[in-house]
Amino acid sequence: MMHFIKIFPILLAIVAVGLIVSCEDENSLNPGNQAPTIPPQSSMIINFDDFPDTSSLSKLDFSQLTNRNWGWAAHNIVFWNSVLTLTFAIPVAAFAESFNHQPVKQPDGSWLWQYSVTQQEPIYTAKLYGKTVAEGVEWKMLITKEGEYTDFEWFTGFSNLPLTEGTWTLNKDPNSPSPFLFIEWHRNVQEETANVKYSLITPTSPADSSFIFYGKTNEVLFNRFYQIYNAENNNLIDINWNYEQYFGRVKDAIYFEDENWHCWDEKLDDQDCSE
Repeated sequence: MMHFIKIFPILLAIVAVGLIVSCEDENSLNPGNQAPTIPPQSSMIINFDDFPDTSSLSKLDFSQLTNRNWGWAAHNIVFWNSVLTLTFAIPVAAFAESFNHQPVKQPDGSWLWQYSVTQQEPIYTAKLYGKTVAEGVEWKMLITKEGEYTDFEWFTGFSNLPLTEGTWTLNKDPNSPSPFLFIEWHRNVQEETANVKYSLITPTSPADSSFIFYGKTNEVLFNRFYQIYNAENNNLIDINWNYEQYFGRVKDAIYFEDENWHCWDEKLDDQDCSE
């Protein structure tokens, strides 16, 4: 009896360790037992504020500009920002709010984040579903506006398990419930680099396949970039700039009527690219 009393704590410890290992193994073998991590906001939302001083763009007179190069780059960025902000304000706000809530596991193995979102006075109900599959997580956002529409599927998506890349597909709105925007995103957390590309899905429009591509890099001289493609006139605009010091350059064969870079300095004034 005394022998048993002495070894009982040891047996208890072994059993406890076994239970812990068993639970860990179960979670690793069946990741559906754990709520998936929502992809970062940057996977859906380009930070247009990264580009220097676009707030004063509406006041500029392009015919009088001494910073025409920066101004043309900013004009194209602000245009896309305006289109995306007006078109997708509701689903973007709903996605951003999801990070403030905890999910509940559903009978089918998916996880549900459910909450309310206020966007310009109306209150919307958002349901974000995430379901772990073999290679990653499938996402779906349903949004309800009382009296107008119920559980409209505003976007779907997929992210890989390490959360280093994924996609989103956004439908235009409840009145036009068809795919309108495709988003591809990548990031490297260790190197602090990332990129996201928005492409229009408008098969009946000349603008189909137009895109804006934003990236954050580790390059010393220019550590941010945009590529803006207009499918209607088959034109690609390249924009590079230094995030910390504001200087940059733009290339647009149609607007500048050449294939050269056109630069601006840290004060956003035009500058010879050889300087």
